[in-house]
Amino acid sequence: MGRSLLKYLIAFTFFSFSGIVILDYFILPNYVGYNNEHYLPDVRGEYLEKATYQLRSLRFNTKPILIPYSESHTPGTVIKMFPRAFTKVKEGRTIDLTIAGKDEDIEIPDISNLSLRNAKLTLTKLGLGIDTIIYEYDNVISDGYISFQLPRKGQTVKSSTNMTLGVSRGAPPDYYIIPDIVNYSLTRARKSIINEGLRVGEITYEFQPDLVPNTVIEQNMTAGMRVSFPASINLLISTDKQEN
Repeated sequence: MGRSLLKYLIAFTFFSFSGIVILDYFILPNYVGYNNEHYLPDVRGEYLEKATYQLRSLRFNTKPILIPYSESHTPGTVIKMFPRAFTKVKEGRTIDLTIAGKDEDIEIPDISNLSLRNAKLTLTKLGLGIDTIIYEYDNVISDGYISFQLPRKGQTVKSSTNMTLGVSRGAPPDYYIIPDIVNYSLTRARKSIINEGLRVGEITYEFQPDLVPNTVIEQNMTAGMRVSFPASINLLISTDKQEN
């Protein structure tokens, strides 16, 4: 009986060990896909065709996402990828590839009377950028909508072109208040004047080595004063360059 029990224990141990090996090395890997995973190669900087070939050779799918042209990227090359390079990914996964767009001829669309948000979406889809946004009062165009655009509709430009947009602030107020912009930088002063619905007037420079260059020293209209029209404010600006 002792020998039978020993044989039984040996057989039980053998089959248990064999079962664990089969489960660990054959069944589980096929079930969870361990043997079907690969580390993603880094295809950033490659042209779309080559990147697609490399990924599909590892049985990945690809999804190109085209973005507008930029001088900092070569058109047609991969800028980003998701999941990221060197990530372990299962076969059959779709890899998103962000591709730099080409500098193409674009006909400027008519975005007048669009909201600023919709205008931005329209321009972005065409690869056009926005350089400057000017807010101004308008008796006709509703608040937050495009009042003018440069270049104008119908003109043909490159897709990398930046546009200037005018955005309505609605009907003008009964009066305008002159802002206090002394000691502002010139850039900040311009924005403050425009935001009040006023205009930037004549800009003159004065040598002031003790001040930060492009600082507002004086303004020709008194801060806090009310005016009934969009007046122009003249500015005296500091410079560290002395005239010869």
